[in-house]
Amino acid sequence: MTRRGMWPVALAAALALGGCGSLVPPAEGPSAPLRDSFRATDDPPLSDRATAHEWDAFFTDERLRRVVGLALADNRSLRAGVAAVERARALYGISNAARWPELKGTASANRQGGPGSSNASTYTVALGLAAWEIDLFDRVGSLRGAALARFLAQQETQASARLLLVAEVAGAWLALAAERERQRLAEQLRDSQQRTLELSERQYTLGAASGLQRARAQTAFEAARGEAARSAAAAAQARLALELLAGQPLPEALLPTAQGDSAATALPDVPPGLPAAVLLQRPDLRAAEQALQAAAFDVGAARAARFPRLTLTASAGTRSSELDGLFRPGSGFWSLLPALELPIFDAGARRNQVDASEATRREALARYDAALQSAFREVADALAVRDSVAERLAAQQAQVQAAERVLALSDRSYRLGGISQLELLDAQRQLASAQQGLVTLRQTEQANRVALLRSLGGRWTAGG
Repeated sequence: MTRRGMWPVALAAALALGGCGSLVPPAEGPSAPLRDSFRATDDPPLSDRATAHEWDAFFTDERLRRVVGLALADNRSLRAGVAAVERARALYGISNAARWPELKGTASANRQGGPGSSNASTYTVALGLAAWEIDLFDRVGSLRGAALARFLAQQETQASARLLLVAEVAGAWLALAAERERQRLAEQLRDSQQRTLELSERQYTLGAASGLQRARAQTAFEAARGEAARSAAAAAQARLALELLAGQPLPEALLPTAQGDSAATALPDVPPGLPAAVLLQRPDLRAAEQALQAAAFDVGAARAARFPRLTLTASAGTRSSELDGLFRPGSGFWSLLPALELPIFDAGARRNQVDASEATRREALARYDAALQSAFREVADALAVRDSVAERLAAQQAQVQAAERVLALSDRSYRLGGISQLELLDAQRQLASAQQGLVTLRQTEQANRVALLRSLGGRWTAGG
């Protein structure tokens, strides 16, 4: 074989050596002590008959859906997250490009001369590659894998931020609904206490009531008036908090009028046997998993850096002393320069880099483990609240109805002189307290639905 025919063979052999083996450690999952399902049951797991529902079908109130859409479109933090995803994508593109040789075309003209010698010109046109690494131990591949994992992690982080914003906006909207309902009840109590005060004033004028009764009625009215003012301020603050999350002022048409009896969210019952594996659909856990994978690739790249590196520099082109002779027969040339770099002494820098990357991987695994445990607890806590809130709501509703009957009977009896004014005021306060408790429980039930939605990763699973 001629020397001219040997360099393609050498190049093919070098390429065949590439990818001799990866030094990336095997995948290692978290060791969180989780149960197979969130609720004990004798039924088979639901994973084979599960149906996923996206969060946008979760909200039944059109106003709430529109407010969430406005927040997702205009939130400043989400814009920063989009830029972070784009940056991670670009960095992955840079790492991916390192797999391929970088070809460059050059054209040059060189003219030399001096005393006692004639001037000489050289014209060159060439195509070449410089220091392309033959990835013997998958160092470049590991760097590319780490960049891809970080890009995917950033995407999941962005999805997690969107889900968190959805939950925060829904919580703020529901809180505003509850505050407006509390304001309505406080104003209703204030008006009731005012009527009682006016009645006491007339009775005092006619001599049918004492000054003590009038003072009691005055005290109750002023307390109710102050509570109504406080509730109005709380409702205004709740609206401002919602608008800050939405990133813009909201028209009254998109705001809740009062909490009332209608539900703004809908979530089917979470059946027994819901597998804990549904947690893996949470974007924050997927981000933690990708971060763990990136750390493993970093270990592989650090290990590969301790082994020899083979690079290839090559060029081919044409050269002539005359410009019009560049492409004539016999003007071509080529060069091939493989280079082997062997680490000999670096004062332990590469070994310490391996140790650091392995420690980072252990840290990422611990973070993934902790995130999984936290996610399991969030779902379990939300389910525990959900299991009891329905009965609590029924009991509180019955208490409100009983307090309404007591107040109606007390008011009638007081006007007929059958009970004292103190008993009437006490009946009014009991009804107001029961109604406020019902508002709080309804808000708790709605907020629990949002919390369960978020803890299940923006979707839930139901038997099909």
